[in-house]
Amino acid sequence: MKCEDVEITKVAICGADKPLGSALMSAFDQNGVTVVSLGSADLRMPAPTLGERLEGVDGIINLYGEPYVAKWRGRYEFDIYRSRLVAIRALGTAIMYMKKTPLFFITVSNAMVYDAFEVHDEYSMSYGDTLMSEVGQMETKETMKVSRYAKGVRVIIARSGYLMCKTGGAYPLLLRLANIGWGGRVDDGYQCIPMIYERDAVNSLLHLALSPTSQGIYNVTLPEMASMNELVAAFAETIGKNQHRLPKYLIKLLAGRAFNLLEQNCKVLPSRLISEGFVFECKSVLDVIRRLTGK
Repeated sequence: MKCEDVEITKVAICGADKPLGSALMSAFDQNGVTVVSLGSADLRMPAPTLGERLEGVDGIINLYGEPYVAKWRGRYEFDIYRSRLVAIRALGTAIMYMKKTPLFFITVSNAMVYDAFEVHDEYSMSYGDTLMSEVGQMETKETMKVSRYAKGVRVIIARSGYLMCKTGGAYPLLLRLANIGWGGRVDDGYQCIPMIYERDAVNSLLHLALSPTSQGIYNVTLPEMASMNELVAAFAETIGKNQHRLPKYLIKLLAGRAFNLLEQNCKVLPSRLISEGFVFECKSVLDVIRRLTGK
């Protein structure tokens, strides 16, 4: 797999069992790239041993971490934070023990890191005070440390919107709600929800891996901001059923505290991807829902 002067023959993906990880593995495989799949057992290895396992890879993509869209129980918020911290530190430390350092190290973080008041591109420093924001700030800080002791490695933080795909994330739950006419509308519906179509997420990561000048922070979201009302309207148009506001007690029953993530407002634009000429397959939430529902 080659673009300009960058050739990739082998990559490591940590968290390849996730929907995005599985799709990314397929994309690399179709392009003849060998994928080393890493999981929790690998992260528990001593750093020199993990470094040996990573030897020969041209890049590392870190997707590891407990999912946000899940029923939170007990200390789940702590598990979300800790799982991501452990992965970044383990992989970053292992790079120091590699004989040949990789070309790139990408951490996939979340686009809900920003506050609810402004429109944010990658240069925004206005962060929120939610769990997702705190986790995203930590991921950025820990990932950027890698550039200090791994010279020549392109370090990238891909701040992804909610992944919209058939096999995981928020979409399956939202589709079930839409099919019974509830639509998933939360609060007044005017809050913006950063989203990204699965294939655009995969292609953006391939773009970042192959671009020799790509480094730093990138927002991986739809190029058009979408509100909850627009999401609900897209479902109504594609499945042909009127959608109604979802009572809060049903939100708690169906998804627990995790569904409250959709109450958060965050206006995010993928300015750097756009400036680098990246072409999105889906530019709006209606494009995404039409593509996923096949209508």
